[in-house]
Amino acid sequence: MTNLVACDLDGTLLDKQNRIMAGTKDVIQAFHHAGGSFMIATGRLDHDIVYVENQLGIAGEFRISQNGAVIKDKENRILLKKEIHSDVAQKLMRDLKEWDVRIEVSDINHRYFPSPRKEGEVAEFIDSSIIEPDLEQKVGVQIQPIIFLIFGDVGIFAEIKQRLSKKYDGYVDFIATSPHTLEILPHGVSKGTALEKTMEKLKANSKQVVAIGDSENDLSLFDVAGYSFAMEHAPEAVKQKATVVKTSVKACMEEILEQLKSK
Repeated sequence: MTNLVACDLDGTLLDKQNRIMAGTKDVIQAFHHAGGSFMIATGRLDHDIVYVENQLGIAGEFRISQNGAVIKDKENRILLKKEIHSDVAQKLMRDLKEWDVRIEVSDINHRYFPSPRKEGEVAEFIDSSIIEPDLEQKVGVQIQPIIFLIFGDVGIFAEIKQRLSKKYDGYVDFIATSPHTLEILPHGVSKGTALEKTMEKLKANSKQVVAIGDSENDLSLFDVAGYSFAMEHAPEAVKQKATVVKTSVKACMEEILEQLKSK
């Protein structure tokens, strides 16, 4: 029996316009009222999860943010917070100057921008961004980073990963979160490891867990969950790892509810 659904936000629960598809709220609430726990796992900061939960009219037992580096419970208590070590963060900032890329940094509450994003490019529901022209000097000193967010393309990302992954092996991991964004996270952080931690707290086993996602950073969820859905638009490698491919979260939740009814 499915007790826990771990669901990605961007490209999964949310469409390209950051909207929740019509009818999705109703099926998620039906699952919630049936005793299930719907948990959001995203690369966004925690306050965006709270915003979406308010739109859905539910509160998950836990919230996984920043791709697994932060976990909070529904009482807003921090279950997990993993930061990049200060010395490593300072060295990364210096090394990344070799490439002509935009670098943003997040801690547990804010995103720090070296300069304003172009109009319309801030996708967060709750804009907690701080413009910090002296970002390079403050990272690892006044700003304790959880994630480095790098904007570029797959060619640049491949070069960055090739050049820096060995140097920082055991300290940070690199993961592409879209064709145009690369994240550098504390070593060992993933949505999957965060999901395992919440499962321990909920005393849930993999057979009771379903994961829903559409990107490379959701594969770790698929590895942990007993059943997984990939969105139809997901890359082929993601779809191949999923149990089933669906067109929407609404369709996924409808299948889950049907399974619950048949038990």
